[in-house]
Amino acid sequence: MSDLQRKYRPMRRREYQEAIEELKRLHPWLAKQVFQPAPGHLAVVTELIDQCERLMHRSDYQRRPLFCVTATREKLAVRVEVSDASIQRERALLDVVEQARHAAQQCCPVCGAPVFGGDANAPQGARCAAHEQVVGLFAEDIQRFKRAAKALELADAERASSTTDRDAPTRTEAAKRELPDSPVPARDSSGTTIDDKHAPLITFLDAAGLKQFVDRHRAKADEKFKRAQQIAERIRAAGHERRTLGMLPDEWDLLIEEFTQAFPNFSELGEMLHDHFALNAMGDGRVAWSPLLLVGPAGIGKTEAARWLAERLALPFRVFDMASAQSGSPLAGSEAFWSNSEPGLLFELLAYQPKANPVVVLDELDKTEQVRQYDPLAALYTLLEPRSARSFTDLSIRDFAIDASHINWIATANSVNGIPSPLLSRLTVLHVHAPTPDQVARIAQNIYGRMRAEATWGSAFVPRLDEAVLAKLKYLPPRSLGLVLRRALGHAARDQRDHITPTDLQLISDGGKRGIGFTADLTVQQ
Repeated sequence: MSDLQRKYRPMRRREYQEAIEELKRLHPWLAKQVFQPAPGHLAVVTELIDQCERLMHRSDYQRRPLFCVTATREKLAVRVEVSDASIQRERALLDVVEQARHAAQQCCPVCGAPVFGGDANAPQGARCAAHEQVVGLFAEDIQRFKRAAKALELADAERASSTTDRDAPTRTEAAKRELPDSPVPARDSSGTTIDDKHAPLITFLDAAGLKQFVDRHRAKADEKFKRAQQIAERIRAAGHERRTLGMLPDEWDLLIEEFTQAFPNFSELGEMLHDHFALNAMGDGRVAWSPLLLVGPAGIGKTEAARWLAERLALPFRVFDMASAQSGSPLAGSEAFWSNSEPGLLFELLAYQPKANPVVVLDELDKTEQVRQYDPLAALYTLLEPRSARSFTDLSIRDFAIDASHINWIATANSVNGIPSPLLSRLTVLHVHAPTPDQVARIAQNIYGRMRAEATWGSAFVPRLDEAVLAKLKYLPPRSLGLVLRRALGHAARDQRDHITPTDLQLISDGGKRGIGFTADLTVQQ
């Protein structure tokens, strides 16, 4: 192995954990922070920590600064906040964070090798040529993926060869047997799996059933057989018959606090999550809550709150629009006897990625049109009960069941009217009220802060909105704030200003002869 190959190589999970622990030992104030960068970004993050420490005072460490580092779609996501910091220091911190984000885009998230042309505004991080076509961030993931690909190649070679080659099936089956069900984790002196302490493993499906599913279509060698092969391969690449459960961050209580600040009218939801997380933290630390129903008027941020939780907890996220659903196929798939039968979106969400506890939103549950023959709600009676959800069967794939009992469900509705009582009994109903004007002002300030932190141009603007601007924004519906702020920031940029003024908001409302939609409200508050 060359020096370059040694330098840029995928890390094993155990190596990664040891590197994280070493950084926390060298920088004790990181111990209570959310700190989960991609392995290839560790060098960039190490430099970022040194730069931040040069900009912090001793008092900052005592007040526990917010330093959140995660990998969102293989991009470096950083949030740094210091209490009572001056505008100059906040701008300097934002500058070094922005520099780190751009530097991370030039590094492969798997091995850290240089990647030329990485775009910080791209939806996903860029990989190097050596790891562009593989799945996973760690050496164990990549090894498992390569073995799975090799097994598939041998299977294709077997079908292309003549029937007289009797050794080919033997070789194929041998390759499949070599494919591990899951990486072999390191064990400590007590025999406990080290990885199990961080990410519990569950049995996701029956491997024999998966093989039966492929073999059932093998004789026809048609389009359905190709589709079955693709499904099986994607399942193997995601972890085969095992799946991990997303874990609570170390500072989950601070996450709850941040949630209540970002969504002040969701205090009841915050309290309920606090109870669930406290219990889970006493166990193995998995992210889990009972199925929820958020009831409240439209436009108050119900879906956005769920999205926020999924992003902060690093969990897969999916929204199902129940108002437009004509049948149960989006959730449970279409019947196998149809020529164009496809697995449901829920199957794809669970089967093709390594985490078994995603956040799933059932949007506008009360507006679902219930048709006797193709009831869109039919699958939920099984899915919302953990016992029955452990053996969830997609209608297009009846050969094996998958474990859907770990899904974190959040349903939204404007009213409980129209929701069948058997379904309602499976949900914890929480009523969410429209935020008060003062709460909307807090929400606007939080949205503005997220915009600055996430955008490449964020450091060009002042850290906080002016009180006069907040006075005009606080009468808008929460779903309108993001659009209004972005437009106002655009006006400020055109005038080469580093702050928004009430005039920017007035320009938005005066753009036509009369206000349209939510912008009409801006003209009322003068």
